[in-house]
Amino acid sequence: MKTPLIILASALILLIYTPISFAEKSIAVSLDNDLFAPRQTDRDYTAGIAVKIFDDSNIAQLPALDRALAAADKLAGGSAILTAKQNHTAVEFGFYGFTPEEIDNAHIIPNDRPYSSLIYLSASRAYQAANSLNGWTSSLTVGALGLDVFKASQNTVHRLVGSKRADGWRHQISDGGELTARYSLAYHDYTSLNSQRTKLKLSYFSSIGYLTEAGIALSFRDGLISSPSNRFNPELAHYGEHATDTGGGQSREHYFWAGVSLKARAYNAFLQGQFRQSRHTISHEDVRYLLAEAWLGYTFALSRHYTLSYVARVQSSEIQGGKGDRLLSWGGLVLSRTL
Repeated sequence: MKTPLIILASALILLIYTPISFAEKSIAVSLDNDLFAPRQTDRDYTAGIAVKIFDDSNIAQLPALDRALAAADKLAGGSAILTAKQNHTAVEFGFYGFTPEEIDNAHIIPNDRPYSSLIYLSASRAYQAANSLNGWTSSLTVGALGLDVFKASQNTVHRLVGSKRADGWRHQISDGGELTARYSLAYHDYTSLNSQRTKLKLSYFSSIGYLTEAGIALSFRDGLISSPSNRFNPELAHYGEHATDTGGGQSREHYFWAGVSLKARAYNAFLQGQFRQSRHTISHEDVRYLLAEAWLGYTFALSRHYTLSYVARVQSSEIQGGKGDRLLSWGGLVLSRTL
C-alpha cells in the first residue's frame, strides 16, 4: 500500500509549488523518526508525518471543527480568553505510530508496549492577552486509532530500505479503527529576560482525551530570530502532533532552541487502550504517570520563504517494569514555507 507515501509526496509538492501570494499563511511539514535520533532505535514512538497550515488572517479552514474549538475555549478559559486578541488559526493533518522493540515477532510481547497508531485532523487557535505578550494556545483534535495507515507506511519504508517487517500490527490498540478526540489548552508566560536574540517562556498546559495530562514547560530560542513567537510552541508537541512553524520571519534567521517539560499524565490511550477491546494493553498499575521530556533543535533559513529545522527529543519511560521500561528518543525534521 503506497497511500502514506503519496500523502507525504503531495504535502511536499504543495509546500514547494504553491504560488507565493498570501502573506498571512505558512505551511510546515514535519517528519519524525526514531532513526533520526543520536541513539538510533526502531521502537516506541517510531515515526510520524504531519502537515500544518497557519493563517494569521484568522479565517477558519475547518469551520465546523473551529466552531467546536471556540466553544471549548470559552468553556475552559472563560473571560480571560474572551477578552484576548486572537492571533492566528491553524489546521493540521497527520499520522504516527508506536511499536515494541521486537517488531519481527508476530506474537504479543506482554512485557513490552503494544502496537498503536493514530491518524488525525486538528484545528488550533492562538490568543494574546491584553497589554502583554503572554497568551493562550488551544487545539481540538479528532481522529481514529487502530487503522492500517501507519502499518502500511512503516512496512513500505522498511521494505524500501531493507529493514525488518513489523509483523505484530494485528495486535494494535483498537485494531480495525476507533474514533477518538483530544482538547488541549496552554498558557504562555514570556519572562522579563526576553530580548531580540533570546526568547524565554514558561508554558502551563493540560489536555483531556486520548492523552489526559497537565504539565509545565520551560523553552527558549537564541540566535537571529524574526519569526513570530506565538507560532513557535515546541513544548506542545505530543509525539507527532503539532508541527511547529519555524518560518514566517521578515528576514533570514538561524537559532538554537531547547526546553524541558514535566507532566502528570492520567491516561494514555496508546498504552491503555480506549473503549474498544484490544488484544494487548498496559494495565493502570504498570503505567508511569509522572514524565519528563527534553528537546534540542536548530533552525536555519534556507531562503526568504523556506526554513529547515532539526530537533532531537528524549522522554522518560512510560512503562514500569519489563522490556517496555526504557527511555524514549526520536528526532524530527521540519520544513516550513511562508506564503
